[in-house]
Amino acid sequence: MAIAAFWLIMLLTLAAVKIYLEKRGNKASNYVFAFFVYVAGLLTAVVGGFGLAREGFELINLLAMAVFIASPVFLVVMQTIARRNSFKIIANCFCITALLVVAIGIDAFLIEPQWLEVTHVVLHSDKITKPVKIAVLSDLQTDHIGDYEAAAVKTVMDEKPDLILLPGDYIQCLTEEEQGKGHADLNKLLKDTNFSAPLGVYAVQGNVDVDLIWPTIFADLPITTMDQTTTIESGELSITGLSFDDSFNTHVSITPSRSGRYHIVFGHGPDFALSSPKADLLVAGHTHGGQVQLPLFGPPITLSKVPRHWAQGTKEMQPIETQTGTTLILSRGVGMERRFAPRLRFLCRPQLIFVQLEPINHN
Repeated sequence: MAIAAFWLIMLLTLAAVKIYLEKRGNKASNYVFAFFVYVAGLLTAVVGGFGLAREGFELINLLAMAVFIASPVFLVVMQTIARRNSFKIIANCFCITALLVVAIGIDAFLIEPQWLEVTHVVLHSDKITKPVKIAVLSDLQTDHIGDYEAAAVKTVMDEKPDLILLPGDYIQCLTEEEQGKGHADLNKLLKDTNFSAPLGVYAVQGNVDVDLIWPTIFADLPITTMDQTTTIESGELSITGLSFDDSFNTHVSITPSRSGRYHIVFGHGPDFALSSPKADLLVAGHTHGGQVQLPLFGPPITLSKVPRHWAQGTKEMQPIETQTGTTLILSRGVGMERRFAPRLRFLCRPQLIFVQLEPINHN
């Protein structure tokens, strides 16, 4: 209903603009008026459609359709009529703008979502005596297990990590039946690739993962699922997996490791980092890096309480008592928002992260 209402208003607006310019396109000032008529119609269509929407992401979907489908049509109409009336400069401006919007759309919908970036981060600590490689596979968030997801999992295994962290958001579908199939397909993919690591694979719940059901994704696999906040010691590491609620708790209390081991705390949401946990490494996902980043501004939306410039990458936190500091690593994730959201990424490629922990040699 939301999409139907949106397109009804947009088609009426485009028809009105075309009829108006067919009659009055011989004056340059009328193109400015037509532009404002179009913008007014666009806003009306988005607001009207959103009133019938089922969730907030549908608003973003309507905006994406307005920008990448309706707007190029509008610009081509303006360009055609302007050129017919010998306004060559105006026509060329409309043409260039239309081509730019289409090019951005091709990148955002067809290129970047499948253009996986592999990031390597090197950290040092005097709490370990031998190197440890950690893979962070966050926000697979897909409604179909295909070649792209298989390639991402293969990339993880090809790196031969010692430890794998899965910070949530695995399968996101519209129906329970589709969700169940997605769980089964992902389980099969992980079994087929012998998904495992010497120091363990640990998974926590994301916000698209169904309570109590999501651990079935990892049934009969050497993967430890953490529904509740849990700390496990493995080798020289102490690994704390946060519950979904704790990962979004800005005042969560995390017990420091008293064993002298290198302490890793990971969860789905990054908000827990604002509680200044006394740990060596914090790992999170959820934000997708914003999924869209604007030049000179960054992500307009992160759905998180952390500062926007924390929405991706590596950040050195304030030093704490017994070590040089705490590092936060926030992954942009492998997948993207599904259901009613537009399937796009812009200036924000999907990401796999590998953390190489190196011992500090005091000799």
